[in-house]
Amino acid sequence: MSTVQLPSIPRPSSAEWRGRLSWPAIAALALVLWLGMLCVLPDPRPLGAPEWAVGLVGRLAGLSEPAARFAATGLLRGAGVGFIGVLLAGALSSWRSWPAPVAVLAGAPLLAVAAKRINFGTLPIWPQLVFIVVVAFLGGLAGLVLRRHWGALAALVAVTGGLAAWGAGTRAPADLHAAWQETASHVLAAAAEVPDGDEGFLRLLEIAFAYAADNSHGTDAVLPNQAAILALGKLLGDDNVARVGGRDIELGERAERDRLRERIRLGGRGDLSRHFWVSAALAVLTDEQRSLVVGLSKELMDSTPGGSGFSFVDMAANKAGIRLAVAATRDVAAAHRVQDRLASGVAVADILPELTGLPEGIPRGELQARFGGLGGAETQRLLEEINRRIAALGSYE
Repeated sequence: MSTVQLPSIPRPSSAEWRGRLSWPAIAALALVLWLGMLCVLPDPRPLGAPEWAVGLVGRLAGLSEPAARFAATGLLRGAGVGFIGVLLAGALSSWRSWPAPVAVLAGAPLLAVAAKRINFGTLPIWPQLVFIVVVAFLGGLAGLVLRRHWGALAALVAVTGGLAAWGAGTRAPADLHAAWQETASHVLAAAAEVPDGDEGFLRLLEIAFAYAADNSHGTDAVLPNQAAILALGKLLGDDNVARVGGRDIELGERAERDRLRERIRLGGRGDLSRHFWVSAALAVLTDEQRSLVVGLSKELMDSTPGGSGFSFVDMAANKAGIRLAVAATRDVAAAHRVQDRLASGVAVADILPELTGLPEGIPRGELQARFGGLGGAETQRLLEEINRRIAALGSYE
């Protein structure tokens, strides 16, 4: 019997493999994967930065824990955005003509903004937009400077990508998670005795921060205040707040929390209480600007057909919650001041700004035509008016 000789399939040589796996090809593939990750991974990140980064920045710069967390978060987010420019420079490194630098320095910011636009569901607010554009531009510039020095460029890619990926996986630290659990359990146990409506809102606020003061031991009041805000964020805001923290807490049946949210009001409305506490909790877990972006994105979704419409009243509650969170966790001295202020008794008018004249129920078409969209002059005027009213409260100073 004769045998059939199958044609041999040539195997690529090592040189051919190296050609196929050239640095530009690897960088281009990595860029696609990185952009995809930035588009779909949850943002905001829990607490913004891992504890090792917060501790390192605090020791090197002599910053308080909240200030060090803010700085470390900015550095790690900057690494994630700047990585786009580094990879784009690598992907175009074989392109030696003069348009290459232009393509990198213009393309990196555009890609970064597009990725964040997809992730947020709307364009970032102005300060974040400037941050994204500047950092992506600097990343592209670094990639262009080092693209002929393969060892240095590879090291930059490894360090930048490693830092960004490490920072993206953070979650609420164990001590905060434990304090969050204990505070929420304490507040929930007392919740059955509080009245309905606005009075119940104020009573639960007092209970949570009295517990925080008892656990401040006369010194560090920041972590207990964070735990108080997160506890109220889950109890009166939304259970999904815990997902942002990367850890959930055990509080029995969800139906009990739903009943509590139904009877607690702020400014006579249950939805404003939920807006207030979700925004406050997100400001603790991420930062002030990121919490504001989430609130704006939620209002934009509400403006689509079938939604309740864009509401500047809701935005006032969002900003009021953020203000409490920032004041209560800025530093140790500020944290104690908020505890003392709340212990002396506050009214709704000390917490929530005047809502008169703030439009709501605005559909997307009207928001664009009448207010100019999110970036329109009338929208910005109303948001600034909300800021002015909140600043005039002065209840935490």
